[in-house]
Amino acid sequence: MRLGRVWLLGAVVGAALAAMAVLLAARTRARAHQAEVQANVLPEATGAIAEIAMHYVPLMEPLVAPAYTDFLRALPNDVHVRVVMARSSGPEARAMLGRFLDQIDPSGGWRDRTQVVETQGPITTWSKDRALVTGKQRPDGIALLVAPAEPSDAWPERHNDWATVAALADASHGMLLAEVAPFDFDAGDFAATDAALIVDANLIEKNRHRGLGDAIELRKRLAGWFHMPVIVLGTRPGDTPRHHLSMYMTPLDANVVLVGDPAQAARLVGNDFAPGEDSVDTGEALRADFSPETQRRFDRAADDLAARGFEVVRIPNVPFEDKTYFSYTNGVYETRDGRRIAYMPVYDEPALDREARRIYEGLGWEVRPIRVRGIYAQHGTIGCLVNVLGRR
Repeated sequence: MRLGRVWLLGAVVGAALAAMAVLLAARTRARAHQAEVQANVLPEATGAIAEIAMHYVPLMEPLVAPAYTDFLRALPNDVHVRVVMARSSGPEARAMLGRFLDQIDPSGGWRDRTQVVETQGPITTWSKDRALVTGKQRPDGIALLVAPAEPSDAWPERHNDWATVAALADASHGMLLAEVAPFDFDAGDFAATDAALIVDANLIEKNRHRGLGDAIELRKRLAGWFHMPVIVLGTRPGDTPRHHLSMYMTPLDANVVLVGDPAQAARLVGNDFAPGEDSVDTGEALRADFSPETQRRFDRAADDLAARGFEVVRIPNVPFEDKTYFSYTNGVYETRDGRRIAYMPVYDEPALDREARRIYEGLGWEVRPIRVRGIYAQHGTIGCLVNVLGRR
């Protein structure tokens, strides 16, 4: 019995040391490579998707399965997929992933095209927000995964998510390099066109402790580090909708942007719309917020973009809380063989889904609907579940 306890203690200590080694290695690599970015961040919609990363968390499978299934079935079969999993999930989790991929594609094609990347767990499903991705650096042909500054370990899943960036770089056979930027952000706080990075003034709030006190300083610091022109929407936190930029807008090309419009949504579902789910933060029933103040935030973003020369097209958006939306802009996009394809979130709300599809198709986009009703109340959609690592 005593020998068993000693063995168990040794195993626990060994596992803890291994976990510390993983995180220390991630920090060491990040410090070694920390430098200003010399290649543009990948644009949201230009080029065909070549490679993606997704996170697989067995406990979340019931919620994400419809979105993962729709997306992978709609994705061309020449796209390489890296699935990040917690090492601690064990062989049963790998078997669950294999069964899940075989349900999506019974021929075994997706299982064969998927590379599993193990990392320290537990982790979340939100792959997109872990890193911005650049085009290939010149002359070495390496792309960068730009992670935010290391977060606190008070939220273990979030801290472990941060370490997945180094794990993806290690698994890329030298084609990806992990960088750490001197800012706090989620990748969803940024939108990239071929010519510029777009952020909003809510990012000031995340970085006040880093000396970013206003929109002018935010623009200057980001432009200097990323070596790209930067557009900041709003001047103060709260001028534009809260949470990620992608929740309320997305660029479709260098000139056209979609911006959410609560007023359009209210006309379709009514001012008292309640979808039936509860808030994960408060436990109370979600109810649409079509207040004048919320509408002004969306309109401010649209006006600022129009003032910058963009053609602004409005699309329905239902705001509920600062992090929860029926968003039709938080999708995945590509241009493939002359076709413009939008992997568009849908919410099983026919009037809203139809109108959003009509707007995309009117702009010349082929819509591939992705069911996200199971995850929107968790503050995300398909655009949060998928990080595009490379485009052709």
